[in-house]
Amino acid sequence: MTIESLPKNSFRYDINALRAIAVLGVLFFHYKVPYLEGGFTGVDIFFVISGYLMTRIILGSIGRDEFSYKDYIVKRLNRIVPALLFLVIVLTIVGFFVYLPEDYRLNQRNAAASLLFYSNILYWQSADYFAPSSDTNILLHTWSLSVEWQFYLLYPIALIILKRLLKKQKTFVVFFTGSTLVILIASIIYSNYNPTSSFYLLPTRSWEMLAGGVALFSERVLKSHISRKVTAIVGYLLILVSLLVLDPSMVWPGVYTIIPVLATFLVIVANYSDFRIIRHESVQFIGRISYSLYLWHWPIYVIALYFGVEAGWISGFLLTLISFVLGYVSYTYIESYKFNSITPIIAGMCILFISATALSYYSTNHVLFKRKTLEIASYRSSHQSEIDSLMSTGECFLTSKHTGIKDYKQNVCLNLDKDKKNFLLIGDSHAAHLSASLREHLESNDSRLYLIASSGGFPTLEPFGNSRFKEVMDYAYRDFIPNNADHIDGVILSANWVKAMSSVTTTEKLIKYMAETISYLEKHNISTIIIGQTDVYVIPYPTIVAREHEYDLKLRNSYINKEIYQINEILNREFKSNYASVLESNPASFMHVGDTPFLWDNNHLTKVGADLTVGKILENQIYQSFFNAGFKSIAHKQL
Repeated sequence: MTIESLPKNSFRYDINALRAIAVLGVLFFHYKVPYLEGGFTGVDIFFVISGYLMTRIILGSIGRDEFSYKDYIVKRLNRIVPALLFLVIVLTIVGFFVYLPEDYRLNQRNAAASLLFYSNILYWQSADYFAPSSDTNILLHTWSLSVEWQFYLLYPIALIILKRLLKKQKTFVVFFTGSTLVILIASIIYSNYNPTSSFYLLPTRSWEMLAGGVALFSERVLKSHISRKVTAIVGYLLILVSLLVLDPSMVWPGVYTIIPVLATFLVIVANYSDFRIIRHESVQFIGRISYSLYLWHWPIYVIALYFGVEAGWISGFLLTLISFVLGYVSYTYIESYKFNSITPIIAGMCILFISATALSYYSTNHVLFKRKTLEIASYRSSHQSEIDSLMSTGECFLTSKHTGIKDYKQNVCLNLDKDKKNFLLIGDSHAAHLSASLREHLESNDSRLYLIASSGGFPTLEPFGNSRFKEVMDYAYRDFIPNNADHIDGVILSANWVKAMSSVTTTEKLIKYMAETISYLEKHNISTIIIGQTDVYVIPYPTIVAREHEYDLKLRNSYINKEIYQINEILNREFKSNYASVLESNPASFMHVGDTPFLWDNNHLTKVGADLTVGKILENQIYQSFFNAGFKSIAHKQL
């Protein structure tokens, strides 16, 4: 039997079981169930299954000379869109009543991207999938649907062209398999240089779906019952390894992605459904509702997080139960309904977009929330000029609006006073947000502070970051400091160390670059201190305070980025004599003063926050020794 002569419908219990395993893996991963850090590989299992089924459907139709691209697309739309559209409609209505205006607008933007199947591109430009900030994106999980839809659009065209060029089936299969391997290798190489784009985009994900096509061509390789059984067992064991051993810190897709893809490939090729557990009704039920369950599980988690529900066994069980109920409802009444045309879908989308626009307008015009809530939530937009002034933006601190060192105002920012004690504050935006408060303190002690800062990098002697940042750091370390070392009494290094870590491949390199920088400054007789990581949240801090005010909740701990503790521990361990943790000096009582939050976004201090932080810095013995040593040197300079 040729591939083209395969029957149109051939239900397989093993593939439905794979769907069940995949969706449970993703659900348990998102709900942070212990020991299942590899649950995200469920998406890779789905990709291989999709590739297998699409190859079977398309080549089967071509072989029977009945393939219609239009009919094929309509069937895919009828399969995918109704349940997704239902989800978005519900979230649009519910979100109007619970989300603050800015959050609601963001959700509507993401909803449009999801329904138009370009959310993977949007999220690629926004954030890393595994970043804590992604936990608040209620439609984050639709990125995989967008990848699959883009594959569905292009795949039949590619297969038709290949079938016309390669008429012999053996040649076709060899070329198809070889192309899959080439794309696999290219994807692994590319992922090491551009992991975020590689994760989200079709070109580097396509080999996983093509592997499903290779599985279709390989189905008849295994002849005996025992060989099929053993192959299936190996496949399921590899899936178990994927779920238990793999973790998000690995480059993905990368070499390790081969494990879940190969595992799914083996199960499909084995075509063995005689295991009782595979045919068990509970497994088959989860497989049947897997798409709807996948759609609902993540929004349920995000809404719970929005209201401060913390991860735990009880909350996890309840969220799972709610997800199953809503997934079952969606499957039974929406997904299983047979649409004869796409007209109802198009009409539904049009109504949704019109309604969403109207709701966004009313949400923006503040008809539902307390005035104070909205004032706090909009702190950044209403205080932008004050923030820019506070951080010396465009003068001593450069951002993405600036090109390089030529935009840095050297005459304004580095006019050293040879009769005073001079400190340099070097870093990124986390140096800039402390600069005004530190400057005020030092000037009250007859000293001076000078800021050299740029966004987008790691402030060491060998700088990591964008070209603008490297230019600024090269100027600071290679030009200004060597030429003015006699008049510099100390260097303060400050950065968003959590973000900076993403620029350095290993902790060992982080330590090495920091140590080299401190040693370099010591050779110029300049002492150094490191200001530790300040608070970082996964969403804007004013939003947290606004929600607390509106709903009388305590949300701070739910949204704190736990990575701040890890990086502070590393810095404290490796640079104890140069470092003291600022974070330990920031009690929860400093969340906000009056109507002013102590952060104006998710990680940058307001003037109130900076004053409080600097006040605590100066209580620390290490910082006192650093500054006092310099104060004593003023008299020596004046002799």
